[in-house]
Amino acid sequence: MPAVVVKLGPGQLSIGATGTETDFTCQVTAARVEWAVDEGDTVQVLCGEAVPGARTYSASLTGSILADIGDASSIQEYSWTHKGEQTEFVFVPSTQAGKQISGTLTVDPISIGGDEAGANMASDFEWPIVGDPIIGPAVVAEAAASGSRRREAA
Repeated sequence: MPAVVVKLGPGQLSIGATGTETDFTCQVTAARVEWAVDEGDTVQVLCGEAVPGARTYSASLTGSILADIGDASSIQEYSWTHKGEQTEFVFVPSTQAGKQISGTLTVDPISIGGDEAGANMASDFEWPIVGDPIIGPAVVAEAAASGSRRREAA
């Protein structure tokens, strides 16, 4: 099988219930769904066999954004206003690939500030996903697919 390469973007990141979601696509410089595994200890039993520990999986939506504090639809201000809330999300890493990851995440506040005066402010975020995210066919808003900045009601 030949190698398959998919580049990040153009894509989409929107947060909120369908119909009231906010599109933060144009602030995102990096994004990914990351999986973590927690494996319990293996238990040795008297007969000499080993019983493997239980494995549990969790996922998070992680990424980096350009600061947009003060913008009417700021992702940073959204994260502060909605901290601790669980809400729907849709992440399309590449419209060309035609897939999206969706589910429910918990919003944690995104830091504000920077390390160097005069430089563009940027922040990283990590939002835990509730349950398992779903990968499926992408349903991309036309504006996000063309790369323009589009925001829905916050």
